[in-house]
Amino acid sequence: MNATSLCRQFHVLTAALFLTAAPIHAQTFPSKPIEIVVHTGPGGGSDLFSRTVADIIAREKLLSQPLVIMNRAGGGGVIAQNYVAGKRADPYTVYAVVASLMVAIPIRSQMDIGLDKFQPLGLLGFDINCIAVRPDSPFKSAKELIEAARANPKTISLGLGAIGGASHYLPYMLEKMSGARFNMVSMKSGSEAVLAVMGGHVQATTEQLAEMTELIAGKKLRILAVASQQRLAGMPDVPTLKEQGYDLHIGGGRGFVAPAGIPPEAAALLESTLAKVYRSQTWKDYMKRNSYEEVYMNGSEFGRHLAAEQPRMAQYIQEMGLAGK
Repeated sequence: MNATSLCRQFHVLTAALFLTAAPIHAQTFPSKPIEIVVHTGPGGGSDLFSRTVADIIAREKLLSQPLVIMNRAGGGGVIAQNYVAGKRADPYTVYAVVASLMVAIPIRSQMDIGLDKFQPLGLLGFDINCIAVRPDSPFKSAKELIEAARANPKTISLGLGAIGGASHYLPYMLEKMSGARFNMVSMKSGSEAVLAVMGGHVQATTEQLAEMTELIAGKKLRILAVASQQRLAGMPDVPTLKEQGYDLHIGGGRGFVAPAGIPPEAAALLESTLAKVYRSQTWKDYMKRNSYEEVYMNGSEFGRHLAAEQPRMAQYIQEMGLAGK
């Protein structure tokens, strides 16, 4: 056999090995547990959301490996986001995000952990923000509470789970629209803000409904208004802020991203898995029970949604003087 023939056979063999390697690589993901990073402690809205998704994936055998929740609370989400951003190209790290907060964190912290550091995988619904008070609160409507904050600035205290997130954006917008001025009290998490209302430490909270579903059902909290465009199916007697003169649609778009640079086949598998979660009856029941707005976005759509949030959040953070905090 001459040198030309040997060279030709070598190239054919190399090409064959290359063509068979890609499917084998695709089939081996995941070969170990996948870590879901959550920016809050156990019991918060993002934690409950993540555990529900992980449980559906496990029970319906949507992936060959389990998803393990890793709570990395602190810094208003900066710690978790910085951790995931540093895991470039690692498909075994997934970040459970609230869209507005994820966009706000790099603007607020002035750290290099923006959207270019992440691969969007999908959005599974909107967890609507609301105004909640104790059952014995003197305020019977959101309009009453807002008017009190306008007439007597800084006398109405609001518990916030995260500076710069949707629970902060809601009172910011109400102040712009009404001239009210709230005393905003930052907590470590949404669940802590809810507990502060129940304990009488603050008068209200503007957290998301998933943080307080059971407490609402047990009549330990009362909802004055929801920041959805229409009344929610799970609470048809609760008016929207729009009905009370404040045309706002504010909620936590809950979804998942991975670090930038993960293999395309891993991204495709994770994205298709989340689509299956959204279509599952268990997830639909969860959305109804927690009064989610039923919205699904694939990875590309979610990426465009996050990019569209940037100018709005940048203006909000600048006006609130939150940059660098």
